[in-house]
Amino acid sequence: MSKGLQKPLVNHIFLTSNGEYVTNVLKLCERITLQQKRVLLITHRQSSFVSNLEGNPFGMLALDMTVCSVDDVESAPGTIIRLFDQMVLPDIIIFDMHSIIWSMLQRPVMQQCSTDKLVRNIAKCSAAFTNYLGMVREVDTLVIMPQDSYPLTPAQFQLLIDLYFYDNECSTNFSQISTSIGVAQGFK
Repeated sequence: MSKGLQKPLVNHIFLTSNGEYVTNVLKLCERITLQQKRVLLITHRQSSFVSNLEGNPFGMLALDMTVCSVDDVESAPGTIIRLFDQMVLPDIIIFDMHSIIWSMLQRPVMQQCSTDKLVRNIAKCSAAFTNYLGMVREVDTLVIMPQDSYPLTPAQFQLLIDLYFYDNECSTNFSQISTSIGVAQGFK
């Protein structure tokens, strides 16, 4: 595509109140890959996605999808940045920040940390993802975040979005996001 004809990027934040979004995300991934497009899913919930893929009538091989497992929030920045050298450029990146934050809050070691340290880890993870996007360029994104700002204060949560995800449209309606991404990806 010539520089003057580049499609506008579609960047969304899906704010969810719980972790029951796996099925919706997989349906979106399936729709995208059926259009011969590549998906990169960055998540802590790899086992949830893989177990749901096993029931997929098209099978895992039909999906051109890479699932990058982030074991913990501390290693997330390095894991995300290493993706640049390790894979073919995807057509869309789904960053499941909800699962990374949730897993962080469940770990006994992290429960002993100060709120400031938790906030710094979330900010580092967000910064690494934003840096990765700066390296790959021209890729649509979907960031999944919890509706509840904890451990961030509401002001810190808004600052996080304003600093790292300022051009992302926030929504709690997955169907609306899915439709927007479908249009951007050229679904028929």
